Formats: sequence, structure tokens, C-alpha cells
Amino acid sequence: MAPAAGARALVRGLLQRCTGDTARVQGDAQLAVTELVANAIVHGGGLTAFSAALDQDDARLRLQVEDASRATPRTGEPVDPGALGGRGWAIVQKLATTVTVALLPHGKRITATFAL
Repeated sequence: MAPAAGARALVRGLLQRCTGDTARVQGDAQLAVTELVANAIVHGGGLTAFSAALDQDDARLRLQVEDASRATPRTGEPVDPGALGGRGWAIVQKLATTVTVALLPHGKRITATFAL
């Protein structure tokens, strides 16, 4: 299974355990995780770790993606409307409740949370 597909399957499985309507969050989180994993592979020197978890009271989903690059995502730069890519980071920031970037000795960790 491809890394993004495996990450989406993990997110789907976690959210299926929740009570209540998680359809919107599921779509947002699956799109965000796809973008984060793709960015780690294409721009970050490779995906080095991925995790997804619900907090103790199932009120928030947390996604963490690590890659091999210490370069932080570019923020606020205009995107060429004719370009095929360049929108993933903006999509993640728009969909997630919070997004943080932590530099690690071997790369970086991006954490995105989604309120349920």
C-alpha cells in the first residue's frame, strides 16, 4: 500500500471509532494527510515517520508527519494559477484546526490537529 493510502486508511479507522458525525473531519483530514505525506516525499527528502491518534476524550484528531528535511514549508508565497502544484501547504493550513512545524535533528515534524 502506498504511504498516503496507508495514512488515509489509519485516519479512516480512527474516525470510525468516534461517536457522532465525523464525515466533514474525515474528508478534511484525509485530504490534509495526503498533502502532508506527498510533500514529505516530494519536497522533504522522504517520509521518515507518520502517526495519527485521537486525544483521550476523542475531541481532537492529531496527525504527525516527519521527513528528512529541516527546511520549513513556504508560507504566504503566491501560487502560480497555471502551476500543477504548490497548493498543498495552504490546503493543510486551511483545513486543520492547528498546524505546527518542529525542527528535529534529522528533519522536521509537522503536526496538524482537527477538532471533532
